[in-house]
Amino acid sequence: MKNDCLNVCKGIAAFFIVFIHCNFPSPVGGMMNGLARFGVPLFFMVSGYFSYGKGMDTVKKRVGKTWNLFLAANGVYLLRKVILLGMNGELTIIGMIRDLFLSRDALVDWVLFNQSPFMWHLWFLGALLYCYLFYGLLVKRKWEERVYVLIPICLAANLILGEGLHILGKGVPLVWVRNFWLTGLPFFLLGHWMFREQSRGRLKLQPGLCLGAVLLGACLSMGEMLLSGGWELYFGSILMTAGIFLLALWKPSFGKGSLLAHIGERASVHIYLWQILVFDVIERLAHMGGFHEHMVYQWLMPLGVGIASWLLAEALIYRKKGV
Repeated sequence: MKNDCLNVCKGIAAFFIVFIHCNFPSPVGGMMNGLARFGVPLFFMVSGYFSYGKGMDTVKKRVGKTWNLFLAANGVYLLRKVILLGMNGELTIIGMIRDLFLSRDALVDWVLFNQSPFMWHLWFLGALLYCYLFYGLLVKRKWEERVYVLIPICLAANLILGEGLHILGKGVPLVWVRNFWLTGLPFFLLGHWMFREQSRGRLKLQPGLCLGAVLLGACLSMGEMLLSGGWELYFGSILMTAGIFLLALWKPSFGKGSLLAHIGERASVHIYLWQILVFDVIERLAHMGGFHEHMVYQWLMPLGVGIASWLLAEALIYRKKGV
């Protein structure tokens, strides 16, 4: 069942994620960074929500689609890396193969923690692929609803190992928490659980309470960001994500036919994947034009990257339709 409001939320989330990677000047940039941490968890929740009740045929199709995106995105960013190394005079093919493909640390990070050696933000695709593969195993064994206990366990581990230890000055590597195990899986299962509860009439949707969770989560996220000095996931992010998701379930037709609904449904993944390429081009043009340090550019750049990434996404969608 289509949910237009969730598509609107995905569209908003895609632009907020751009604002994480292309910061506004401080202090607005720091506040936006904290607020925007709901974006990636929301995508995992949507994937889990729409996986409920699906058979192996659908799971296999989603695994195949995600795998194709995974290969394409990593291939494009590998080419980007080769070009940048060549431009800087640092390209040695043997050294790059050794560092990226034969290094034990690189392989462990890629296979175990979903960290692409070509571009850090591609961890999302690896984690989403693992979500679908893991869910396929659950479907085969009919265990889909037996693993909900992992939701609080994984989220608690994420917050303790990540934000908690970071605040105490005993931070762990980011890859330990930004992966399938402690981010992708719990939010995927949370979305799945919400579909089950909704379908059985047990999900009490109270818009006032949901909106309160979003506002409280936003305040907590900014406070936690200041306290921790910046991290991947906050307790406030969980509240924001859950509150936004529940509001979308309460009013599924909100935004029907809107541009944001279209962006969320068709363009949001492309915006996420190709934003770094767009950022590269805009930054290079700014340096060539001599206005990179200008305050106006610093404020407009995140918006420009977001808009240009969306236009690129639309071009890719149009090309795919025409093929």
